[in-house]
Amino acid sequence: MTSPRFVLRYRGDGPAPAADVAQVQELGGAKVVDSSSRMLLVEADDAGALRNLAGTLSDWILAPEQPYPFPDAWARIEDSPG
Repeated sequence: MTSPRFVLRYRGDGPAPAADVAQVQELGGAKVVDSSSRMLLVEADDAGALRNLAGTLSDWILAPEQPYPFPDAWARIEDSPG
């Protein structure tokens, strides 16, 4: 079973501060799975520890990952033309 995933989004001006990103990367039981200049996708064994850290970081919002399924286009094709 995989750990729950969370999205950390930086709301300040410019890219996320490197010091903040480093704190998230150093958090025990947490792994940054993906990142952009203003967002981090974090897998965390201890969601409470990640929430606590996010609460100390200025201009960050923490939310659980919400995956959206994409429809399978092939499932809708019943007959070929002709």
